[in-house]
Amino acid sequence: MSRRITPTKINLIRLRKTLKYSKRIYDILEDKRELLLFEINKHAEKANSIKRQILEEIDEVYMIFDLIEARIGRKILENIAFSSDNKIESTIESLVVAGIKVPVLKIERIEMKPIYGFARTDPLLDEGMLKLKDLLSLLVELANIENIIFRLAKEMEKTQKQLNALKYVIIPKLEKNIKVIKNVLEEREREEFVRLKTFKKILEKRKKKKSKLNIF
Repeated sequence: MSRRITPTKINLIRLRKTLKYSKRIYDILEDKRELLLFEINKHAEKANSIKRQILEEIDEVYMIFDLIEARIGRKILENIAFSSDNKIESTIESLVVAGIKVPVLKIERIEMKPIYGFARTDPLLDEGMLKLKDLLSLLVELANIENIIFRLAKEMEKTQKQLNALKYVIIPKLEKNIKVIKNVLEEREREEFVRLKTFKKILEKRKKKKSKLNIF
């Protein structure tokens, strides 16, 4: 028991209330940990699904641009790529997941406008640009999900530390202090009982002795 804690009934009541409150917090944190774990697993599955989709999109984009290069040549394709007028408008928004506020990037508009003449162009180029646009949207979505997972994992780590502190330090210490104070108070009650009993016997002996004196 800490030296600062005096073994009194008031302190015993206070510690019991603190212990009850600590156990309630522990249960709440356990529920929070389960919710965080559920959200992490859910978003991890979604991230894996998007990754597979991205790999498929990349394969399609490579295939399309390989065909375009074969038809119009690498030099013209490079000129078109460098002269393209590309614009991306985005904003940062806040998303609340399992009570955690997470910043996410939201794409408002994507413009990919290749600048090229009518000579030696290929209709596949427009399709390729649309595929790149879709791919960029998927990459942003994946980045947002991975950021959510990172934030949830950090909160999970923090929650686990709080649970460990309650389970292995705070609650055991409270229980130990309560036990020590309870034992001290019980010992005092026993001593007080013995003292009162002894005092009662002394009074009874004095009473009997006085009665005998009065007789004579």
